[in-house]
Amino acid sequence: MTLSTPVRPAHPDDYAAAARVLTLAQPDDPISTTDLAQLMQDQARWGHHFGCLLLREGDQPVGAAVFSQQAGMYHPQRFVARLGVHPQHQRRGLGRELWAALTGQLGKLGALSVRLTARENHPDAPGFLERRGGVADHWFFTGTLALEDFQAEPHLATLRRCEAEGIRLVSLARLREEDWPDLNRRLCALMNEVRLDVPRSEPATPLTQEVFDDAVLGDFGLIPEAYVVAERGGELLGQTALFTNGESEDLFTGLTGVVRAVRGQGVATALKVQSLLVAREWGARRVITDNASTNAAMLAINDRLGFVRDPATASYLVPLAGDDDLPPRA
Repeated sequence: MTLSTPVRPAHPDDYAAAARVLTLAQPDDPISTTDLAQLMQDQARWGHHFGCLLLREGDQPVGAAVFSQQAGMYHPQRFVARLGVHPQHQRRGLGRELWAALTGQLGKLGALSVRLTARENHPDAPGFLERRGGVADHWFFTGTLALEDFQAEPHLATLRRCEAEGIRLVSLARLREEDWPDLNRRLCALMNEVRLDVPRSEPATPLTQEVFDDAVLGDFGLIPEAYVVAERGGELLGQTALFTNGESEDLFTGLTGVVRAVRGQGVATALKVQSLLVAREWGARRVITDNASTNAAMLAINDRLGFVRDPATASYLVPLAGDDDLPPRA
C-alpha cells in the first residue's frame, strides 16, 4: 500500500491528535494531551531518548506511536512504547507502517529492546506483538472502583486502629502547611524505599530527586489533598496518591506502599481508604488502579475495597538487537 502522507515525527501541536488516536485504539489505557506533553517534556529534562510519531492520511491522523525510557527502571538501551491505529482504519497495514517507523527510530538509538502492553482479550494486539518476536513476561490487572458504590464504613475501624497506634494519615497539602523540613527529599526517600519490593517488568532503579520532583510532585494532575502519607513521630511509613489526567472525571492511583516494618498491619488499607474519601469529596466518578498479577497483598486490598478487575494486561518484551539477557525471538 502507498500512504498519502508518511509516518513523521510529531510536533507539540500534534500531541492532541496523537493522544486521541492512542486512546481510541486502547480505550482501557487512555492518555490525555497533557499527559503526553508532560511525558515528552520530562524525558527531555532528564536527558532520555524519546519521540512521538504520527501517521496521517491526508489531513486525518490515523495512527501514532510514542517511545520513551523509564526513569524508575532505567537502562540506556531499553525502551517502552505504545502504538495505535484509529479503530476505523485498522487491519489495513497501518500498524506495520508504524512499527517499521518506530523500530527504525529505536535502531538508530542502539535499542536492545522495547516493551509494549496489550490487554489479553484484545482481538489484535497480542498477536501483533507476538508476530514481531514479543514475549509476554509480566502481567497486571487494572481495577476500577465506582465511588458511588464505595462503602467506607466497613473500613473505618482500620483508620481508627492506625490512629490508636500513633499513626497519622496526613495529606501532602497538610504537610506543606506544617512546613516540614526537607519534605521533598524525605518523600523521595520514602518512595524509593517502598517501591523496592513492588513486582515490575524490569529491575527497579532509584528515582533521583530531580525525577521525583518532576514526575511526582510536579505532575500537573497530582492532587495534594489525595497524596496521603502515613507518619508516626516524624517517621514516614507509607504513601499513596491520586492523579487526574485533566480530561475525565476519573482519578488514577499512583504508587501505594508501606515500609517493611509495618506491612500486614492495615496501614496500606488505611491509606487507600483515606485517599478514596478525598476522591469522593473531590467529585470524582471512578478511581482506577493497576497491580501486578503477582502482587497478591495489594490485589487483596483492592478487592476488599470493591475495585473490579478488568481482564489481565500483558507486558511484551520485544528484542531489537542481540542481548544475552533477552529471550530469543519467537
